[in-house]
Amino acid sequence: MKLIIDAISDKGIVRNSNEDMILVGNDCLRDASKNYEFDFTTYEFPFMIGVADGLGGHRGGAVASELVQKKMAATVNQLPLNLKQSVIKSYFLASAQSIHQCILDEGNNNFEVRGMASTFSGVLFYGAKIFLAHIGDSRIYHYSKGKLSRFSRDHSLQELKGNNGALKTAIVNAFGAPDLFLDFEEITPKLQNDDILLICTDGLSKELSDEEIANCLAQQNGHTKLVDEAKKQGGNDNISIALIRYIKNWQ
Repeated sequence: MKLIIDAISDKGIVRNSNEDMILVGNDCLRDASKNYEFDFTTYEFPFMIGVADGLGGHRGGAVASELVQKKMAATVNQLPLNLKQSVIKSYFLASAQSIHQCILDEGNNNFEVRGMASTFSGVLFYGAKIFLAHIGDSRIYHYSKGKLSRFSRDHSLQELKGNNGALKTAIVNAFGAPDLFLDFEEITPKLQNDDILLICTDGLSKELSDEEIANCLAQQNGHTKLVDEAKKQGGNDNISIALIRYIKNWQ
């Protein structure tokens, strides 16, 4: 298996700072763009790619997303091999609760970041299997044969509670929020050779429709096209994306 990854984190047009952070393996990116290629005939599993969207203002949001990504990287690095799916899920749920408590403790101990929180959406590559891990309203999309679908659900009042009158930004689940839950599922059977996974913060999904996202992904340098188009539509929030091309039959 081979992964070709294009990651870019941009503050957008309106915000003065960037509270997002991208995780690729052990790399954490903010206000940066980087390309990766990983050949898993030589690179070791497990391996996580994800985005975190910090909440709580300039200082708090940035601290929260960085703490989440560094703790998540440590979680993956300590994950034993050859575990059953149910055990992996339990492991990540326990880790998520631990990260959640770290966010709360830091906020309680430091007035400057009190009330901070962060989303997390990521994809775990573990041996021959691929898993989704999701908290909040950042998103994981699947692009295959010219068609775009969404693997994740928004943990929002609008989507979870069916409250169409609620603000799209009103989320009910995040690290540091009153409650925490984790969506964790295997997505291996849904992926075909040369498919694309797009993980993004809501600075992209709030600006672009599914059709507009698919149009960008159909072009060369789709990751930069996505950021450029989100900025053209207003760039009202930080924009962070990890674009993963999944080459299953690599030798």
